[in-house]
Amino acid sequence: MTAGGDSPDTTDGGTDTPYALASYAHRHLLRLAPAAHDHPAAGELETDVRDWARGHGLGAPGGHGLERRRIGRLVGRCMPGAPFGVARLTARYLAWVFHFDDTVAEHPDRLAAHRAWDPPGVLLSGRLPAEAPACTHLTSLVSVRADIVAAGGGRLLPLLAEGLRRYVEDCARETPWRTTGAPPALADYLARRVHTSGGHPMYLHLLAPGMPGGTAPLTASLTGVAELAFLIGGLANDLLGHAAEQQQGDPVNAVTVLAHEYGLPLPEAYRATVVLHAAHQHRFDALCAGLLADTASGPQHRFVRAVMGWVAGSAAAVEPYWHHLLATRPNRGTG
Repeated sequence: MTAGGDSPDTTDGGTDTPYALASYAHRHLLRLAPAAHDHPAAGELETDVRDWARGHGLGAPGGHGLERRRIGRLVGRCMPGAPFGVARLTARYLAWVFHFDDTVAEHPDRLAAHRAWDPPGVLLSGRLPAEAPACTHLTSLVSVRADIVAAGGGRLLPLLAEGLRRYVEDCARETPWRTTGAPPALADYLARRVHTSGGHPMYLHLLAPGMPGGTAPLTASLTGVAELAFLIGGLANDLLGHAAEQQQGDPVNAVTVLAHEYGLPLPEAYRATVVLHAAHQHRFDALCAGLLADTASGPQHRFVRAVMGWVAGSAAAVEPYWHHLLATRPNRGTG
């Protein structure tokens, strides 16, 4: 049965086509997310990150998704009150992660080669491995690191390198799932999705004034709320990306995982993923409210509000994906 009790309709304009389901998720994501403001320099952020990516060999016009992702606009929506320098640095590093995701992470041979060259070690040390060939990902990562250090973020390098390590390693753990075509168990998938979402550049928010500082690590509660934010973003991407991934036979998507785990038809699994996303969003809201009600220091509150802003602004990410979906499949029952 479909969400209104009607019989399933799998024709091109029906409620159960991949693109009609994407429209349903699009409306859900926009309803759930509060209105987010733009950074006053959002346009400048977009121009800067495109120029930076092209200048480092990562973003030729029409290339691997960076143009349509509108990363500067996205970061501007996620960090509307951040100093321009912090937002610019976050946009550049996020562009690096997205480009790596598009061109390396889902290609086993490329990923294996890059793992051997140790991108987290490069980010931590700023040194290229002697055995690595000229590689735009590694050289541009060195550039990102230099910008972080110049901005006074040397203390953040261990945190960022650990985030990058978890991202790369969990991307590698997805390889057998793609090779066999067999979806993972739901618990395993969700544990990996926290890190494969590539959200750890958000930690550059800690460069803004008034954030937790010094050499002490973030508390477990602050790290937990940040990682839940990363998972929420990953599930949103799964919902809007499922139509394309289903066409490619990619089993690494929450919808496919839920269908396999519970023996659900794909339309039912899709709607279950919407509920799963909403449940995590409501849990996130409750955790943040509890942290803000605590009598903790101002820096903790500022970090929690920054993470909340990141989640709210990430809803802006659905728009480029949605319009790309419409452009590629304009007549497939998208509503």
